[in-house]
Amino acid sequence: MARPMKQLPRTNDPLVAFARDLQALRKEVGNPPLAVMAEHSGLSTATLSNAHAGKKLPTWATVNGYVLACGGDPESWSARWESLRLAAAGSSGDMCREALSRWQRTGNLTPPHAVDEGELRELLKTLLDFNGLSHRTLAKQAPGYSHVTYGAVLRGARPLKAKILYQILIGCGVYSLRSQEAWFQLLSSFSRSEGVEGGKLLARVGRPLRYAGDLDLKMLKTILERLERCRGLLAVEIVSHDSINALRTAYEDMLALLLSSLQRSHVQLPPKLGYALNRVVGELRNSSVPNPAAIDALVPLAMPFHPRLRTRAVMALKNAGELLRRAEAGELNIRGVVGLRLPLPPPLQVQQATPTAS
Repeated sequence: MARPMKQLPRTNDPLVAFARDLQALRKEVGNPPLAVMAEHSGLSTATLSNAHAGKKLPTWATVNGYVLACGGDPESWSARWESLRLAAAGSSGDMCREALSRWQRTGNLTPPHAVDEGELRELLKTLLDFNGLSHRTLAKQAPGYSHVTYGAVLRGARPLKAKILYQILIGCGVYSLRSQEAWFQLLSSFSRSEGVEGGKLLARVGRPLRYAGDLDLKMLKTILERLERCRGLLAVEIVSHDSINALRTAYEDMLALLLSSLQRSHVQLPPKLGYALNRVVGELRNSSVPNPAAIDALVPLAMPFHPRLRTRAVMALKNAGELLRRAEAGELNIRGVVGLRLPLPPPLQVQQATPTAS
């Protein structure tokens, strides 16, 4: 039997109301034990318990896992969580609030001006919040340092070195070379020696990594989870019109996110990769499923720093693309109807790039 949840105070505080609604969602599905929810979400019971405690805004990864464990749709909670995050940033300064708003609007993860190193640390904390990352998750995505070290650096208990800054940027999805340069220029205004070290680090970045642009990891993971749900459809081969159309939308959202990463890098692609990019864009515009070989060539450039996450994205796109191709060919049993060609919705509009040889 699940332990009763702590009664939250009756207040208009948005954070408490958010936690109260998480509790209500859990009650709607029979109040499952936290241990069972932990198995379904991959989160610890303590993390799940803190999510509905109403004391601190949980990370997006926590909200996403909590809602999925209760059989809900995380997307319906996203906008509300974003507004709470912006409100929390406002209490720590207009600078962080402005940065969050701009990053969310443009996807360009460059920092605003900071007057001292303390403000730079606050901006880095805001960057973690933007991606819904805890120190532990950051350490998994940027394994150069432990979560204890990252926490000490962001608190100001340890110096902010160029190598640590670079790892934080990579873990937070700041892939664009231009964006990385902007962060190191800000660091150099407080520490010339570390700014020089940062310049040396960026000078050693391999050519394939320079093609990447900034990427919203929270959005990527949300879309990835939608795509991965298609694996069950592949197994049973019995799907509905709605499920295929939802899969097509998630498939296009993922490709649009990855292609925008390459376009934001402002680095010219070699001719073969430029051809692959233009081919994928053209096929999306024509409502056809893009060539999987072209996708395989582009995904490593779009997200070069997270091999495990990249592997998941490639496999999810491959599975989804195969299912969509079979639906177009009338090979799927759609609610008992054999040979039905499914009308697919138009793809997302992606700005076409005209890369040339670098």
